[in-house]
Amino acid sequence: MIEHRDALALLAVKIKKLRERQALTLEKLAYENDISKGNLSDIENIKRSPSLATLIKIANGLDCRVRDLFDF
Repeated sequence: MIEHRDALALLAVKIKKLRERQALTLEKLAYENDISKGNLSDIENIKRSPSLATLIKIANGLDCRVRDLFDF
């Protein structure tokens, strides 16, 4: 079973990898999807747990499904 902290770390890596693969900066992904840059940075740095609403915004910005973010 995956622990909460481990799941957050895997999610953070997945989000960052998808963002970088699309050559998106934190600023651009955040701005274009109504997420604060600080919130997105905290998620990628495992300092914050994203809400479902934020995960939906991130997935939309990365042109993927929310479940794709958990494909690790």
